[in-house]
Amino acid sequence: MIQFEHINILYGLLLVPVMVAVYIYLYYRHKKAMAEYGESSLLSDLMQDRSKAMQHVKFIILSLAWCAMIFALANPQKGSGQVTEKRKGINIMFCVDVSNSMLAEDYVPNRIEAAKRSLISYIDKLKGDRIGVVIFAGKSFVQLPITSDYAAAKMFVSSISPYQIATQGTDIAGAIDQAAASMLTTINLKNPNSKAKQNNVIVVISDGEDHFDEAAEIAGDIAKEQGIKTYTIGVGSSKGEPIPIRRNGHIEYKKDNEGNTVITRLNEQTLRDIALAGEGAYIYANNSYLGFDKLSQELDKLEKAEIEDVTYARYESKFYIPLAIALALLAIEVFLYKRKLFNFKLLNKIKQHSMLKIILLFLLSLSVLNGIQAQTHSELQSMRMGNKQYFKAEKLNKDVAKLQQQNRKSNESIIAAKQAQAQNLYQQANTNYIKANASTGNYYKSLYNQAASLYKQGKYEEATKKLDPVVNNGQVSDRVKAKSYYNLGNSLVQAEKYQEGINAYKQALKLNPKDMNAKYNLEYAKKKLYVQQQQQQQQQQNQNQDQQQNQQGQQNQQNKDNKDQQNGQNQQQNQQDKNQQQNKDQQNQQDKNNQNGDQKQESAADRQKREMAKRQLDALQQNEKNTQEKVQLMERSARSVKQEKDW
Repeated sequence: MIQFEHINILYGLLLVPVMVAVYIYLYYRHKKAMAEYGESSLLSDLMQDRSKAMQHVKFIILSLAWCAMIFALANPQKGSGQVTEKRKGINIMFCVDVSNSMLAEDYVPNRIEAAKRSLISYIDKLKGDRIGVVIFAGKSFVQLPITSDYAAAKMFVSSISPYQIATQGTDIAGAIDQAAASMLTTINLKNPNSKAKQNNVIVVISDGEDHFDEAAEIAGDIAKEQGIKTYTIGVGSSKGEPIPIRRNGHIEYKKDNEGNTVITRLNEQTLRDIALAGEGAYIYANNSYLGFDKLSQELDKLEKAEIEDVTYARYESKFYIPLAIALALLAIEVFLYKRKLFNFKLLNKIKQHSMLKIILLFLLSLSVLNGIQAQTHSELQSMRMGNKQYFKAEKLNKDVAKLQQQNRKSNESIIAAKQAQAQNLYQQANTNYIKANASTGNYYKSLYNQAASLYKQGKYEEATKKLDPVVNNGQVSDRVKAKSYYNLGNSLVQAEKYQEGINAYKQALKLNPKDMNAKYNLEYAKKKLYVQQQQQQQQQQNQNQDQQQNQQGQQNQQNKDNKDQQNGQNQQQNQQDKNQQQNKDQQNQQDKNNQNGDQKQESAADRQKREMAKRQLDALQQNEKNTQEKVQLMERSARSVKQEKDW
């Protein structure tokens, strides 16, 4: 199949009949003028080398060359059919809340912009999955159908705005229903039991302030009937934030009908209920990535099914074929004059007069060869759109610089908003530059501009990769190469690769010695390299000292361990000696106790013997006393009887 990219240019073919009419008019006018000089037969004899046929041939060749040029400018394209690819992945439909509550600034710069950035970063990490986007407020519509074109997806996500839907409110139920309906074409309805319908998920990104009560019910229904799981990401803070409204450069806050400031809060319970009913999971956006890292972990648990993606191949441009024909016809026309072909007397004149045409033809050929990397109409449009977005972002940065010079606290929110808008424009410009370089691959203008947009986004490593093909391109002029080396040096210095940056600045100065910015940056890079080397040396010395200290500490620790081990052995030996001494003491104490017991036993026997001897002695003494008393009593009795007898 053949088509023309710029079909309107084909209207230039309508000039061919006009050219023929003008040629015929001029031919007869010239013929009439020649007739005034004399008879035609006499003039023919005087101009024997003149050929009317060659005059007509030259006109025909020029007309054909004109037609060929028109066809070349229209850029004929040949389609290469379609290609069907199969890969494993899942279908993800993102439902993004764009209601006014998403303008709250509890995230930087606000909820909606933070969600957009995180979603774009998540898209950059996708491999094989297909995505779509539904935006919703009071109503919902499909912003992007299911696709595997990640570049287009990022472009559509970056264009999301709270002002795209006039009907305000938050209808999560309608968004889920809209997303499920748009995913019906991806579900294998012929085989309901197949696993193909298990790889479809819906991700709701919202603050959960739902003004309707059917979201959880609908999520549960589509999970049971269509097998679509629903995940939710909660954006916002539970303490609440006012909703800013910017009017004429001033910031106001949204108020209700009673004049009270509206405070929007994250409603986690609603989002939890939706995720629970939809057999998914709820994720709280508690970091700068808004929980997409956890979402990725959850989705990785799902089984990847084969996705059949039909991609139509790009039409191949064939403009060089009619262009080559046009050049060939012009080359032939250069060597044709309005004279007979075989007139050798005029060869020198032909050479002299044709030299200018040959030079012009050579210059035209060089310009065509230099334009082999010509871009298509859509790519040129992308290039112009990217440049427009880039310069608009540059203007915003200049406004930010002026506001920062004023040093007012009231300008902080305006500065943050302008900076965020500028970064968004740089991202959009980068996307357009990628599209502008889709067919040519290494077109230096697209790469140069893309590197500039990446540099403004702080992606210095990626910027250097885009500038390398430009500085190594032999067809690039020295002026462009000098600028490219200068930008390459800036990117390398920002990436703290100072030595490589110095080399790039030197190359830029070789091509343009008058570049004062390159000279200044070269000296700056040298100073930074010196500081870096000093820091590295200091760091190496610190590492060596730390290593020595660690070794000394290890040696001390080892000595301490040895000492502790020796002390432990000594203590163990002392303990053993002590135990032995205790055993000896115990044995001695036992022997002493036994001896004391024996002594005690002997003392008791002696005491008993002594007591018995004493008692015996006392008894003998008592007996002796009694005996003496009896003797004395008998003596007294004898004396008394004798006396009585005497009277």
